[in-house]
Amino acid sequence: MRGGQVTLRFLLSCAALVLSPWAAWGDVPKEPRLVATLSVEATPLTLEEVLESVRAHHPKVLVARQGIAQAEGELLAAEGGFDTSWKTRGVATPQGYYEYLRLDSVIEQPTPWWGTRFFAGYRLGVGDIPAYYGEYETLRGGELRAGVEVPLWRDGPIDKRRAELSKARLGREASELSLGSDVLRLQLEAAYAYWDWVVAGRQLAIAEQVLELARVRTRQIALRVERGDLPPLEQTENERSLRAREADTVSARRKLEKATLKLSLYFRNAEGQPELAPESRLPESVPRPAGLQVLEPQPWVEQALRQRPELRALTLQRRMADVDVELAANQRAPAIDVGAAVSRDLGRGPSRLQPTEVQALLKLDIPLQARVATGKRDAAVAKRGAVEARWRYTQEQVIAEVRDALSALRAAAERVELAREATTLAWQLAQAERTSFELGNSSLLLVNLREQMAASAEASEVQALADYQRALADLRAATGATGAGEGAS
Repeated sequence: MRGGQVTLRFLLSCAALVLSPWAAWGDVPKEPRLVATLSVEATPLTLEEVLESVRAHHPKVLVARQGIAQAEGELLAAEGGFDTSWKTRGVATPQGYYEYLRLDSVIEQPTPWWGTRFFAGYRLGVGDIPAYYGEYETLRGGELRAGVEVPLWRDGPIDKRRAELSKARLGREASELSLGSDVLRLQLEAAYAYWDWVVAGRQLAIAEQVLELARVRTRQIALRVERGDLPPLEQTENERSLRAREADTVSARRKLEKATLKLSLYFRNAEGQPELAPESRLPESVPRPAGLQVLEPQPWVEQALRQRPELRALTLQRRMADVDVELAANQRAPAIDVGAAVSRDLGRGPSRLQPTEVQALLKLDIPLQARVATGKRDAAVAKRGAVEARWRYTQEQVIAEVRDALSALRAAAERVELAREATTLAWQLAQAERTSFELGNSSLLLVNLREQMAASAEASEVQALADYQRALADLRAATGATGAGEGAS
């Protein structure tokens, strides 16, 4: 009887040592977990921290910002079409049959007001000016003049300067949307890389915990084989399991290192250099589905149609095409320009040049065929049609992406619940198998299989949780949300 008590006490003590990494097997928690302990100094790396790094330091974002700078330069060049110009021309004939001096200087100011152009100038013509150049002659002090020209039809509602300016302004907006599109794409890639890193870290933690369990069991099995409580075959089986779990740990660490390197392309330091996230910054768990209340597609579709930069960029392209169509149509019209000018000669000279002169101007230019303008108009109309077709198709794509993301999110949420239940059941089976082994009714092979199945179930649950987070990232990208927590919820 005493020997039986000693044997029972020995078995209980061995069971306590073997099962110590699992807390209390006799009282299985509802959701048993394998968690890695973080350093108290380390703060878990968050997805928003990674996304902020992408927005601030990723090279592709910096390239897109240069595109904005380029568009601003093009806008400045278009605004330069309304710069004031000063033109001067002088002719001197110091020797010849007619010896004279002629100077003409004019300042012109185009405006965006119906194509109106102002001008002011100074003209000097003195000396022996031939009679057939009589219009060059001025009084000794020269002639001052000023005037205005207004196009009534062609170049009135729109001209090349105003068209280029409108397109440059739209191009500036489009460059900002291009930056937004690049940021959305990069943030989605970063979110995937982040969750791959978190999953790899959790799977490594699971592999290390299972390995530690096998190591503790190794010492206990060896002692029991030495005492004759177990056959040597069980020790061999445990050694095989130990080597397999060591190999799994090596593989899991390699996956974590690979995921860390991939994440470093998005997680960068203040200098913009890739930074390897330390293992100590791994989160203790993958967040569970929470806070997403609205899964009906309509609110998300409406948000996507408002915010997706691709649609907004195509809208701007359509407006640019409208400008081209309007300009080309206007250039087919006759040019009817009217204006007025006033001039006054200064100084001494012939009396016929002394009165102030007022002029009314009329210019008429009627294209008889206008094939150039017609061809440009037809090309602009075709281009606008192509943009409209792309816009409609892109809108359909966006709607499909939103609906697909919502479908994936629902399925992922269901998988999380099923995986959680499977994990709980797997650990309960592992517990029962371990208890049966301690009572001599099972083998170590079955215990190892149950533990591996439980670990695999927990790894699958971690993967399901990460898939939910990826689906959430897909939904945010599909709706044009730029942060980790934005959305129609």
